Amino acid sequence: MMIRRLFAAGLILASATAVRAAQVTSNQRISKELPMYIGGSFVLDNPFGDVTVIGTDDTKVLVIAEKTVSALDKDALAEGVDQTELVVAGDGRRRVVKTLIPAVHSGSWTSGVKYTVRVPRTVHLIVTSGVSHVHIIGMRATVFVKIFSGLVTLEQLTGASTVEATNASVVFNAPDRGMTDTVLSTVNGNIEVHAPSGTRFRWEAATMKGDMLTTFPVHGAFMGARFSGTINGEGGPLVSTRSFMGKIVVLQNGTSVAAAKSVRPLPGGPDASGIQTVEMRPLELLSVQGFLRYVTNLGNIIIGEIHGNADLTTGAGEVQLGSVFGDCSVVSRGGPLNLGNIIGTLSARTEAGDVRVQSARKGGTIITGGGTIRVNYTGGDTRLQSGGGDIFVTHADGPINAETQSGDITITVDGDTRTNKITAKTAKGNVMINVLATFAADVDATVITSDPDSNNITSDLAGLQYRREQIGGKTKLRATGKVNGGGDRLELYAEDGGIQISTHAGAPPQ
Repeated sequence: MMIRRLFAAGLILASATAVRAAQVTSNQRISKELPMYIGGSFVLDNPFGDVTVIGTDDTKVLVIAEKTVSALDKDALAEGVDQTELVVAGDGRRRVVKTLIPAVHSGSWTSGVKYTVRVPRTVHLIVTSGVSHVHIIGMRATVFVKIFSGLVTLEQLTGASTVEATNASVVFNAPDRGMTDTVLSTVNGNIEVHAPSGTRFRWEAATMKGDMLTTFPVHGAFMGARFSGTINGEGGPLVSTRSFMGKIVVLQNGTSVAAAKSVRPLPGGPDASGIQTVEMRPLELLSVQGFLRYVTNLGNIIIGEIHGNADLTTGAGEVQLGSVFGDCSVVSRGGPLNLGNIIGTLSARTEAGDVRVQSARKGGTIITGGGTIRVNYTGGDTRLQSGGGDIFVTHADGPINAETQSGDITITVDGDTRTNKITAKTAKGNVMINVLATFAADVDATVITSDPDSNNITSDLAGLQYRREQIGGKTKLRATGKVNGGGDRLELYAEDGGIQISTHAGAPPQ
């Protein structure tokens, strides 16, 4: 397969270069057996080295790690061996295995760890990797892979699978039966999906620079740059594929990439495969006097000024607004929101996409199913919620309730605000609050972590009491107290991350 050949050639070249440069090498094999609940979670974080995970019917995890260090001399080798650590944390409900390699070191050695892991197939799996080939086989529960560079191969997975890659390609070999929803995305790689000829599923694809090809008979339509189609009939699980620079190929088992045909329609209408283009009809207006209500199934909405209330909905598309002088309700079922100066109360929601708001004068509600939220200024009670993404508020002059399933939360309280009610919670990430040294609050901050040395609670404001306790295999850190005499409640929560309350306020990146 072309993807595998290119990746293998890259590894051979990199390995050969390392061998020529190194004078001494150390190889160490480490084996661990860990009890595991069949419905628990297993997390593996490896910055460099191949990862193979095999689902089994056992009730324990078997981890085999092969640590390799190459150096210019014996002293550098000893340093590399000492600074390349394997850490095991958690309990049977949630196991965490990490490779720790310092980002900055002498440069006279390199290291990596190759993992082979046998895990109960009903365990939820999370793998994060820097540079490697990640190969996962035979899992039934959810699988999540995040990788910077290399190749991801998934085989015989019957649980929901998600891959987020940067410079990596992805190969998904569907099971003979029992396939569920799958999300595969990469920035600079290709995506290949292989499935039995009779498999029924829905296929969504988007690529900016590449093409979308298949050897299946497919029916569907383009909505802008995004293709949505069905294979072997309506219904079935959803296979969502996105590559910015690469190509996307969906193949029947036994067929080749060379036999695949593009799903892009021929000029003049639908081609023989039933593909058609649905025209995205944008609404573009410079100025609107008074109230505006607009609903479209497909298309972007771009408006300079609305001198009244606004109620805008698009089934798929981007919304850009300059100024709205009344209340504003915006809904997109798939697209980013870029909103300027909203004078009235704001209600903004997108099922997938980033949200940027220059000013929400009276606050409101901002929700994205997956994406980053950035608000420059809010002057009223504001609720911010992301299904997976960072949240930034540069100037908060009103109560804030911010929550994300995965990402950092950064809130800077406006300089004229002495006290402000803030709730900030992330299920995986950090919470950073920037305030003046005179800010007053009743603080209740909690961190749940398996790495308390890295993820902790720090505060430039005096007056907090700190407590630590063990909960299962994790550490619970809690800081409470009144700062500057007390004030509105400051409730902060971070899991697998830290909390920082700083009096050196700096605007977050926009």
